[in-house]
Amino acid sequence: MTASVDTSQLRILEIGGGYFKLQYPERTTCLWTAMRPTDDFGPLDGWSTPTRVLRELRAAGEGRYDVVVVNTLRYSPWHPRYWTRGIFYTPTDPWASISRQFGPAILRYAKVPVPLVAVEMDDSFGISKSSVFLLDKAKLFFKRELPADAWQVLYGSAHPHLPTLRYRRNPKWKQRIGKLRPISLPQYRFDAKWRDAPFPEKTHDLFFVGAVDGNSTVREAGLAELEHLRAQGVRIDQPTERLPYDAFMERMSQSWLAWSPEGMGWDCYRHYEAPIVQTVPVMNNPTILRHAPLLPGLHGVYYDIEPGGLARAVQAALSDKDKLRDMALAGRSHVLTHHTLKAHCDHILQQAMAG
Repeated sequence: MTASVDTSQLRILEIGGGYFKLQYPERTTCLWTAMRPTDDFGPLDGWSTPTRVLRELRAAGEGRYDVVVVNTLRYSPWHPRYWTRGIFYTPTDPWASISRQFGPAILRYAKVPVPLVAVEMDDSFGISKSSVFLLDKAKLFFKRELPADAWQVLYGSAHPHLPTLRYRRNPKWKQRIGKLRPISLPQYRFDAKWRDAPFPEKTHDLFFVGAVDGNSTVREAGLAELEHLRAQGVRIDQPTERLPYDAFMERMSQSWLAWSPEGMGWDCYRHYEAPIVQTVPVMNNPTILRHAPLLPGLHGVYYDIEPGGLARAVQAALSDKDKLRDMALAGRSHVLTHHTLKAHCDHILQQAMAG
């Protein structure tokens, strides 16, 4: 087991993302890569234009930063969606409008004098062609949707199909794939009252609210099973309106279970939001390698996506409410330990600075 590293004073250069800026604003410089500006992560420090990134890398060489965290982009920096749309969001800064997406790309050629880690929080199981170089440049590459067979991240980018035996036996490619690490979606919006809230009164058995049309086939297939469960007397709370976040959390807390099927990716906020409010998530079996996973029978309920799998899992879980109460409490403790914003940032920093 790797010894813990003191990361409490590390100074961070964050390119894209914003999680580190939100958690540690006083010691993080965040350079924004996306087309649309945002204040979700507090005041940003500038745009990730090549000139600004190079300036901050020189500052790192002078001892002003201890680690660089780069968040990948979905498309090539040359893609027209960036320079055709960026000007509409930042018309007063035309240079940033057309060049900020090149910030991550400049790392391919620049000297990075401190540990560099890459983070990819997209829904896709793949790594974009323009980000594959980070498997060489970065010390580690954290990926949210890391497929069970990690080689599949190269499908359609570094390889036109599934990587062949030639790729899989190549020492250089083995080293690259060996840098991949799973990471989860961090919880950063929940009210602190849920940390020690008493066990909620349960008025329903199962809660679900979420997009179905145009979303995962797993969600579409599960709707019929919800109707079957309802016909069997299962009390289902299924709001049709969009709920404000605090109202959503409060309402979910009133059910024993929350159906949390995968959406565009397997990992989703609902998996961790439910335990925070002491509701047990019901998730389809994972297709990815997970960081600090919710364990079946201890923190969550998992089901087979084949017909009948969801209904069987829900009915079995509801047959033992005492166990569900224990799972809800254990799940809350687990999420607050491993899946908060602070836990997310500290885990990445620990791994980045480990020997």
